Amino acid sequence: MTYYLRRGNTYQVTSSAALDIHEELPVGTYTVKFDQLKGVYFLEMIDGFEIAHKLYGDTAAKADRILRTFDSRPNSTGVMLTGEQGSGKTLLAKKLSLVGQDMGYPTLIINSPHCGEEFNGFMQSINQPTIVIFDEFEKVYDEDDQNAMLTLLDGVYPSKKLFIITSNDKYRVNRHMRNRPGRIFYRLDYTGLGQDFIVEYCNDNLNDKTQIDSICRMAVMFGEFNFDILKAMVEEMNRYGESASEVLQMLNAKPEQSDNTRYKVSLAVAGKEISEKALYNDEWTGNPLAGSRAISIDYESGVLDEDGDTGYDNQKFTVGDLKDVEAQSGRFIYINHQGARLSLVKVPTPTYDWHAF
Repeated sequence: MTYYLRRGNTYQVTSSAALDIHEELPVGTYTVKFDQLKGVYFLEMIDGFEIAHKLYGDTAAKADRILRTFDSRPNSTGVMLTGEQGSGKTLLAKKLSLVGQDMGYPTLIINSPHCGEEFNGFMQSINQPTIVIFDEFEKVYDEDDQNAMLTLLDGVYPSKKLFIITSNDKYRVNRHMRNRPGRIFYRLDYTGLGQDFIVEYCNDNLNDKTQIDSICRMAVMFGEFNFDILKAMVEEMNRYGESASEVLQMLNAKPEQSDNTRYKVSLAVAGKEISEKALYNDEWTGNPLAGSRAISIDYESGVLDEDGDTGYDNQKFTVGDLKDVEAQSGRFIYINHQGARLSLVKVPTPTYDWHAF
C-alpha cells in the first residue's frame, strides 16, 4: 500500500514497509544531530555504554539516589559532575544511563553545541522521561552557548529530563549554573579516589596484598589520585613484582602537590608539644614534597632574652626529613636532625562558590 509522508508543505511517496512509527522513543542510546539542508534536528541510534569492570566506591549508591530523585520530581532534574579525567564522573554518568534504561529511560548524548529556540523545542517534543548527557560541557559549549542553555535548564520548556553535565573544570561552566539547585539540583565534585575505593580495588586486583598500605600512602602524595593512576600502578606491580614507589619511577604519574595547598601545623621540640598560641603561624602553605624549599617553623621558645622578653626559635625541615605519610588522615610527619617533629595536615578546601556572592 502507498502512503504519502508530509514534511511541511511537501509530500513524499513511501510504502508501508518503509514506515516504522513509534508512539514513544524506544529505549536506547542516541546522539542529537542537525540536518543543515533540511534545517531539522534528528536522533541517531548509537551503541550504548558498557562498564567492563566492577564498580568500586559509592558509584552505584549515587546513581540510585539520583535516579530516585529524578523519578520522584515532576519536572527536569540537573546533575553536574566535575573533576579531572579519570576521577570517576564519567563512570557515574554511564551508570546512570544503564540503570535509567532498565527503568525505561532512553539516553541522548549531546556532543555538539546545540542550543536556541529550535533545539529547546526539539527537546520538548520528546515528551517522555529521558536522560540527556552533556559530556565535557565546557569544551563543547562556549560562554555564549552556555548562556543560551539556561532557558532549557530553567524548565521554561516543560518536560521531564535528567540533564547530566560532566566537566573537567567547573569554573569554566557558566556561573549561573553553580549554586542554583533550581537549574542544577545536584553537583558532585570529584577530587580523587577515597581510601575505601583504593583498598577495595587492590583487594580484588593486586597480587601482593601487603603493598596495599604503600599504595594508600602514595595516593596521599598526589593532588588528585585518579582511577587511571591506580589501575596502571596495580597492573605494573603485578607484572614486575615491584613496590608502589618503584613503578612510579617509570609510569607517567608523579606525586606532585600544589604549591598553594594549606596545611595545619603541629610542632614538638625536645619531646614537648608547642602550643598553637606559641606558634608564629599555625598554618603553612606549600608543597610538602618539594625538596628545593625548606619548611621553616617559627615559635615562641619560652626562654627569656637579655631584655626579659620571650625569645623566638626556628626549626627547619626538608623533604629528606619526611618519615611517614598517614594515608587515612593525609598527615605528613617530619623529624629533623635536631629531633624536632613536624606534622602537616591538609586544610580542607572550602566548597564555597565565590562567584555566587
